[in-house]
Amino acid sequence: MSVSHYLLKVPHVLLFFAITTLFAGLSVLGTMLFKKYSHLRVHRTHSEVVGEVFSTVGGLYGLLLGFVVFLVWDSADQAQSNANREGSLARGLYRDIRYHPDTATMAPLRAVYLAYVRHVVYREYPLLESGQPLTKYDRRTFNDVFRQLERLDARDPLIEQMFRHLNELATYRGLRQLNATSEIPGILWLPLLAGALLTIVFVTLLKIDSLRLHLLVSGLLGAFLGMTIYIIVLLDHPFAGEIKIEPEEYRLILTMDEEGD
Repeated sequence: MSVSHYLLKVPHVLLFFAITTLFAGLSVLGTMLFKKYSHLRVHRTHSEVVGEVFSTVGGLYGLLLGFVVFLVWDSADQAQSNANREGSLARGLYRDIRYHPDTATMAPLRAVYLAYVRHVVYREYPLLESGQPLTKYDRRTFNDVFRQLERLDARDPLIEQMFRHLNELATYRGLRQLNATSEIPGILWLPLLAGALLTIVFVTLLKIDSLRLHLLVSGLLGAFLGMTIYIIVLLDHPFAGEIKIEPEEYRLILTMDEEGD
């Protein structure tokens, strides 16, 4: 489990203020220490050169951050879309089984399928939230639905339709597992954090006569960097945290079955 995954266990509001304050504090502290203890005297001409380099580095780092934010945002959106599609297929398959004319023949399949639905709600999603991979036992509950379905008469067009829905459901189930385990590799966090540190160093080297203004600029830049890192952490694990993807459609199936719908 990655560090970013552990961070999502912290309440998100607290996490936001912690990360933002950390980066802002580092920026302000770095500026204060540089002003107080550094023997390097930055003249106006030096500051102009530093400012030009800072603009270049800041622009490139901004592009990197923007690309990463877009990447994790798109990945989280795709994970939500796939989960919604999977849930819709699961609910459609339940209706196929529930309203098949031969209820006696469908009874074993319905029992196995509902066992799978409960397994998804009460085991698979909690596993995904904790960052743990699914096991053979988890795959077995889904395979049991296939085994039960293949015992039925495949010449029945309704059974054939169930097979199509189940195969499509298997595809999106696999995508859900892939979306849950995909994350920014740890090695990529190194340039992200190093770039933030480098940007903070550049802002401390700027020649600003007013110490208060310099500290304010440094703090605001650090806070902005912290907010961006917070967004990346928040979206990197779509099945974890307070805004995680929930198995709403699967829960609806259980509700429908309890209410006899």
